[in-house]
Amino acid sequence: MFRQDYVAEENGYRSFVVTSQSITWLVTQLLKLRFAVEKHRPSGLFAHDRERCLILAPTHQSLLDPFLIVSAMRYRQWRALIPLRTLATQTFHGPLRWFKPLIRILYRLEGGVELPPKEEGNTLPEKLQGILDALREGDVVMIFPEGEIWKERFPPIGKFAPGVVYLHRKSGAQIVPMAIWMSERRWPRRRYVVEIGDPLQIPESLDLEAGASWLRERTLELYEQAKKKEMRVS
Repeated sequence: MFRQDYVAEENGYRSFVVTSQSITWLVTQLLKLRFAVEKHRPSGLFAHDRERCLILAPTHQSLLDPFLIVSAMRYRQWRALIPLRTLATQTFHGPLRWFKPLIRILYRLEGGVELPPKEEGNTLPEKLQGILDALREGDVVMIFPEGEIWKERFPPIGKFAPGVVYLHRKSGAQIVPMAIWMSERRWPRRRYVVEIGDPLQIPESLDLEAGASWLRERTLELYEQAKKKEMRVS
């Protein structure tokens, strides 16, 4: 009886998240008033009625990245991905600390999977258990491999943490690398490009750290592709 109640609760929450994320797609289209958003993706990617068990691994340039990535998708593509479960931090710095209760409510509404606070010192498996459970249920998940917003221009992508490789190895899910390119010019609209690569598998011969470095190199190649395309447009 308890198991049935639990399954019903989980299914109810998933339906709630699907509805919430559908509304989020509509709201994020307003960001295009401020950002010129576009994406480049391999043919056929996100073209199924329902994608299952994928790890989206975008670089992290801005607090708005999760919403700008959503806005770049056509609704049919977005619909194929939801419920999308995003790994979300509970560790905030500066003014964001005052908004932590509100941010956690937003996580709940959007199906975010919270990382344990850094001060708890959890092991990697403990930190990622929630998002791993989502993958095993067949959901698509999103994790920012850099672990924080990368603010340097050179190199344009920060060091990747091994968590994404751990998830890949434990779940068998393919990784979809995504590089974010933003223009330095901010007005009238800042250009924001999502360059998406083919789903890939980390070579089995590499350990977690080496696998993360390998994935970073593939993502850096995507970044350079986006940059070259934008330079030609400019």
